[in-house]
Amino acid sequence: MTKAKAGVALLNMGSPASPGDVRRFMRELFLDIEMFEFPGERFVRPLFAALISTLRTGRVRQRYRVLGGTSPLLQLTRKQATGLEAALLERGYDVPVEVCMRYSRPFSSEAVERLRARGVGEIIGLPLYPQFSHSTSGSSLLALTKAIQDHCPGLPHTEVTHWCDHPDYHSALARRILARRGAMTGEEVVGLLLVAHSVPERFVLRGDPYVEQVERTVTGVLEVLNGESREPIPWMLAYQSQVGPIKWVGPTVLQALDAMLADGVRSVIVAPVSFVSDHLETLYDIDLQYRRQALELGFERFERIESLNAGDDFLSVLADLVINEVA
Repeated sequence: MTKAKAGVALLNMGSPASPGDVRRFMRELFLDIEMFEFPGERFVRPLFAALISTLRTGRVRQRYRVLGGTSPLLQLTRKQATGLEAALLERGYDVPVEVCMRYSRPFSSEAVERLRARGVGEIIGLPLYPQFSHSTSGSSLLALTKAIQDHCPGLPHTEVTHWCDHPDYHSALARRILARRGAMTGEEVVGLLLVAHSVPERFVLRGDPYVEQVERTVTGVLEVLNGESREPIPWMLAYQSQVGPIKWVGPTVLQALDAMLADGVRSVIVAPVSFVSDHLETLYDIDLQYRRQALELGFERFERIESLNAGDDFLSVLADLVINEVA
């Protein structure tokens, strides 16, 4: 029997299309049961989503305005999709790739329809999250599954749940860290701050593998660095974007920066390990907010590595993942 032609739904979170779209985007986010849980689900959630999105819209909208009105996430994800298709074709695999966002267009239903229009008989869900969490990859994969069931019931589909251990992913991050370190000439002690988006502690307690997979990624990156660098780099792992009164996984970025200062580090390289594309939380939170706070604390330099975005080395990692599923 001839194997059905496979296509890839490249999954990501999405972003507001404009400052005016922020409230709708946030409402979609807070309506997601995989992202936020609380009692009285059926009746309380719509009220909760409406209230929180209203309260936070102004602050979030201003952050997007600082970046020029919107995030480059969709544009970058489209470049990744186009680049992945080309990388696969170079290796002899004709596999269509379509962008599939969770909280903004193109939604899962649109991606499924486009893949079917391109003659696909099987869909591979590929999240752009290296580590699995039910609130990110899990939510996106569930939305994709529902779209497939609604629009083409019975269509075969598979999932790539995580790729935190891919050695070439570790190497791609390490290569950028070493490049940034090499550009910081004249610095005696340069620390490395590896950062990931935080999750509520209750997620970990109920078995979410995200934190353990983040730590596996960090271990892999450090192994590459130790093999390439002439001298060890002092490092810490921190988690960003904790909000609200609940307990989040830590330490926070500011707690880690305080600890590094106490150890005599005055220059730091920041390397996100759970984000692969530039968006609000790299361009604003890290580049602007955390950088300002670090300099106020007493750091002399605060540098972030270049994001993977649509780099050839990263597209090669994605191609490996797809070929593994197709084969």
